[in-house]
Amino acid sequence: MEDNATLLRRLGAIIYDTVLAGFSIIIVAGILSVAFTALTGIKPPEALMVLLYAVMAWGFFIWFWTHGGQTLGMRAWKVRVVTEDGQPVSRQQATLRFFWAILSWAALGVGYLISLIDPQRLTWHDRFSRTRLIRVHSTRK
Repeated sequence: MEDNATLLRRLGAIIYDTVLAGFSIIIVAGILSVAFTALTGIKPPEALMVLLYAVMAWGFFIWFWTHGGQTLGMRAWKVRVVTEDGQPVSRQQATLRFFWAILSWAALGVGYLISLIDPQRLTWHDRFSRTRLIRVHSTRK
C-alpha cells in the first residue's frame, strides 16, 4: 500500500497549482472580460466574474484529477489523488473533493491541519470524497 502524502507535500502542490492555475485563470477570464466589454459595451458584473473563476478552477482540478490523478503541482511534489482502494477518481469524487477542499480552507485550514493528527494523514476532503493523496515514488534509476 502506498504512503499517504504529508501536509508539507500537499501544501507544496497547492502553492504550485495556485500560481499556475491562478495566473492561467486570470489571463483567460481577463480575455473573456475584454471580449464581453467590446461586444456589449458594458463591464461584466463582478458576481459573473467570480462565478467564472470558480468554474474555471473546478474545471482545472477535475480535468487533472480524472486524467491521471495529478495536477502539475502534484507531479512536481510527487503526489497523486486516488480512491480509498487506489483506483482513479471519478468525476463525482473529484467534484466532492474540490468543494470539500474549499471548505477545508474556509474553516481556517482546519480541514487540512487535521491530517497532522489523523492516523492515516487524511484531510476532510480526503474523507468526505472517499479519496486520498498518495506519495508517488520515482521508478527511474
